[in-house]
Amino acid sequence: MANIDWERGESAGLVPLQPGHRLFVSVYGPDRVPGTPIVIFIPGVACSITEWVVVRRLLQPAIRTLLYERSGMGPSDESPEPTTASSMALELDTLLRTLGIAPPYVIVCHSYGGIISREFIELRERDKRVEDVVGMVLVDANQEESTALWPDSNLEALGQGLDWYTVVGLSKARVLTDTEWRAFLDEQASEKHQRTAKREMEHYVDSCAALGAKHQLDRDPPLLNRSPVSVLKGHPELDLRKAFEAGVLAGNGTPEQRRHFSEKLAAYPATHRKFQREILGLSRNHRFVDVEGHGHFIHMTAPDAVVEEVKWVLQSV
Repeated sequence: MANIDWERGESAGLVPLQPGHRLFVSVYGPDRVPGTPIVIFIPGVACSITEWVVVRRLLQPAIRTLLYERSGMGPSDESPEPTTASSMALELDTLLRTLGIAPPYVIVCHSYGGIISREFIELRERDKRVEDVVGMVLVDANQEESTALWPDSNLEALGQGLDWYTVVGLSKARVLTDTEWRAFLDEQASEKHQRTAKREMEHYVDSCAALGAKHQLDRDPPLLNRSPVSVLKGHPELDLRKAFEAGVLAGNGTPEQRRHFSEKLAAYPATHRKFQREILGLSRNHRFVDVEGHGHFIHMTAPDAVVEEVKWVLQSV
């Protein structure tokens, strides 16, 4: 892959960061004009770029994008390094240097990708390069307080033995083609993916706490100053309600576990909305979009909403 100009043409392949450690990368869209942003996707915890195929396809005719699999995901090699959000941010930074893909960057992130992307920005601020990130689209993204909502041991007990994607209706609501959906499911089911997912989850809570200690949302001026930031809020409570009802129907969970999770569900919408609105503190130039009727996986059920916000950010840069 050494002869590829990643700023021109459409390419995909494994890129060595060091001996024995390669990451899978793909770039799409028009040749890059120097000084114009490239859009980088950062999936959530235990998630792959196979989720983003429709959003990428909709952007492809006019917008240059980069998708990559973190260590242990998809074709990417596993890594002995700790899978913290900060280490994954450093991995992305190293990858961009290796590829020769220069800033400016627009980041599109989902769920835990919100934690990783903000660690990536923190890394660049430390090196006096925070201006490299000129915009963000946060798709139902986690923030430092999100651990108050998830993970939840009561939900795990209620969901025992259930197929999550069927229970929450994603298998029907998704707009991926059947072939794309099968590729997504096959990736999720692979042993390597399961190992990596477990490793990422081991550091989830601590990574959120580590980001919180940096007080990004309290800074004045904001971390990204006036760079455009779009926050798309989904309704995960819709998914969780379906999972709760299916778990009860299956006889899962003790009465106490059911009660605790039912109480959390009642408070969930207001708390989630509060957390999502707090993310707007990253920039003075922001907008908030409530994607009604869609759960947590907005990019898989309402990709047009994500595309619209990417375009707004690029027009606002």
